[in-house]
Amino acid sequence: MYVVRRLVVLVVPVLVLALVVWWLAGRGSSASADPRQTAASASTSTATKGATKGDDTKGEATQDETQEQSALGDGTTDDEAASALERAAQAAGVSVCRVDDLDVDVEATATAFAGADKPAFRITVTSTLDDACLFEAGDANRRVTVTSGEDLVWSSTHCQGDDPESRPLLLGPGVPSEEVYTWPRVRSEKGCGSMQSTPRAGTYTATFRIDGEVVGKAVFDLR
Repeated sequence: MYVVRRLVVLVVPVLVLALVVWWLAGRGSSASADPRQTAASASTSTATKGATKGDDTKGEATQDETQEQSALGDGTTDDEAASALERAAQAAGVSVCRVDDLDVDVEATATAFAGADKPAFRITVTSTLDDACLFEAGDANRRVTVTSGEDLVWSSTHCQGDDPESRPLLLGPGVPSEEVYTWPRVRSEKGCGSMQSTPRAGTYTATFRIDGEVVGKAVFDLR
């Protein structure tokens, strides 16, 4: 009996110690796994946030680029003129004349121009609307070109500059507005280079555009 009690006294503590060691080892393994899982989770979360943030930034950049392009588009002469005209029309309580609302007639004041005579053209604009409208009749909205066959001889935009003439014109319904436009009878170059060259005798065509659309042509001769 004495020997048995001694064995029990010795074995039980050993078993308890073994259980404690096993339990601690298990806790240690779990504890060591948690940081890795936490780190992996944190890494995944950070990557996801980064990807999301990157997508958002990309979206914002695309939006900014679009707005910038829009802003640049609005900065062109035609758009500035249109905006100014719309504000003026709103202040006057009338609409803006669109190209489709206008009846435009262009004709040369003579069939031929001799010597130093400068070709002139009579432009008649009539609104087809039932109410008055505001029309941009200046070079900010108008382009005139003179050609001889395929040769572009002169363009009003070559020396127009950054601040072309604005001439708002109030058109009453059915009431024509007349203007005489004169070509200086010289050649022009893009960027407003030398314009001392005198066009030779021959047949020429003057083309008038409003808001980018051809509204009339006039054929004439130089002698």
